Amino acid sequence: MALATLISRILGMVREIVYARFMGDGWVAGAFQLAFLVPNLFRRLLGEGALTAAFIPIFKEKEKNCWSI
Repeated sequence: MALATLISRILGMVREIVYARFMGDGWVAGAFQLAFLVPNLFRRLLGEGALTAAFIPIFKEKEKNCWSI
């Protein structure tokens, strides 16, 4: 698993180098970054479990109170 993480980080660095080489620092690069940011945010929140980890304690509390009259 650590090897996969290391390879992922290296490929991410290569991606950023290629991005910087072709896009530079202009308005096109800014537009690309913004277009990439929105879907990536949803992936981080929903796919990597941040929202789930925050929601479970709230859900359990509501579930416990639901069965009491």
